[in-house]
Amino acid sequence: MSKKGRYSKQSRDYNALRAYTKKILKQKTIPDESEQLFEDDPRAAKEVEYGRVRKNSTYVFQKNILSDL
Repeated sequence: MSKKGRYSKQSRDYNALRAYTKKILKQKTIPDESEQLFEDDPRAAKEVEYGRVRKNSTYVFQKNILSDL
């Protein structure tokens, strides 16, 4: 088998896969009614919230060559 024949088969396979992927992505999916219902985890109702979380940034002073100018 020549190189050209091998690459053309790979090209055909790639193009077929690409076309199939585009076809699948274009299809509209309709979710089931049971998938649209969200129920909170019962363990979350028992969870105790301990207040506010604060994120404080830390600044570290560094001296470099340009700081003297």
